[in-house]
Amino acid sequence: MRHARSYPNMIRRWYRPVEHECLECHRTLREAVAVSRRTVITLAGVIKLNHAGYRCPDAQCAGHQRTYRSVEADALALPHFTYGLDIVLLVGRLRLKEHQTVDEIHQEVLRRLEPLGVKIARREILSLFEAYCTLLRASSEAKDDVEWLAQVEKNGGIIVSVDGIQPEKGNETVYLVRDALTGRVLAAENVTSSETAVMKARLSPVVALGVKVLGTITDAQESELKAVEELWPHVPHQVCQFHALRDASQSAYAADKQIKTAMRKQLQPKLRAVRKQLKKQIPKAEPEEAEQLAVLDDYASGMLTALNTDGLQPFTSATVEAAQALDEVEASLQRLEKKGPR
Repeated sequence: MRHARSYPNMIRRWYRPVEHECLECHRTLREAVAVSRRTVITLAGVIKLNHAGYRCPDAQCAGHQRTYRSVEADALALPHFTYGLDIVLLVGRLRLKEHQTVDEIHQEVLRRLEPLGVKIARREILSLFEAYCTLLRASSEAKDDVEWLAQVEKNGGIIVSVDGIQPEKGNETVYLVRDALTGRVLAAENVTSSETAVMKARLSPVVALGVKVLGTITDAQESELKAVEELWPHVPHQVCQFHALRDASQSAYAADKQIKTAMRKQLQPKLRAVRKQLKKQIPKAEPEEAEQLAVLDDYASGMLTALNTDGLQPFTSATVEAAQALDEVEASLQRLEKKGPR
């Protein structure tokens, strides 16, 4: 019998579409289906993903059967993949740009995932590299995807989502163009420039499809805004809320990081000293006392884990998360104190 894997410090996140109203009748969209419930492993953390699809509540509306998806959720990982898109891009860069062997890439990815308590098999690296190559072929295959084109016709068109993903600072950016209604990747390409003319060239395969564009979603990057405006001047546009909120929270996130660092600097040495002392006492203690000391060691270990909690923009504050975890430890110790010795 297979058991579900468990990961330390898993992040639970709920994703909804950026659109709030139906494009046809402008009624408020309602949650209708579960698009995806899965675990996604990224370089930043392990995410328990709940992706909800929304639809128009009016059964008589022409867009009633159209399902609106979260662009952010689709950007995390490819369909049916556990490892995130950032890891796919890392594998592709290490292989094609750094010319590393599969074994070298495997060791590098293992090193990146170790702080998360996650491992990856060597054969998975080959699968991720194949996925990277498939991404770069996506635009040439979309026009021949009969099943997808039928879904596009049913939806009445596509919503073009443009997302620039940079595996690491200083490296080329991979621009992914998706249909936000189906999650289908329409184009993917490495670029060294993000000028408007370059962005329009990256979007040309979508224009060549000849399908109706219902709307566009981009980052707040000026070149992206100009490109979609020039290609589809009369189509509604929306800036991706996640990117806008992430940029708006930058100063708060930086301040939170400084506070967390100060907390760790003050508390970690003391906790480590306590654990070192407990490790010396436990082997010499009587069984009952050793059990109690082991419990105290578990508490100290939990506090260290809380201090190592990382934040996640825009809404997950590391300091708040750590403080809440420490409050839980304090409350547990107070309950033990009230119970008294057994």
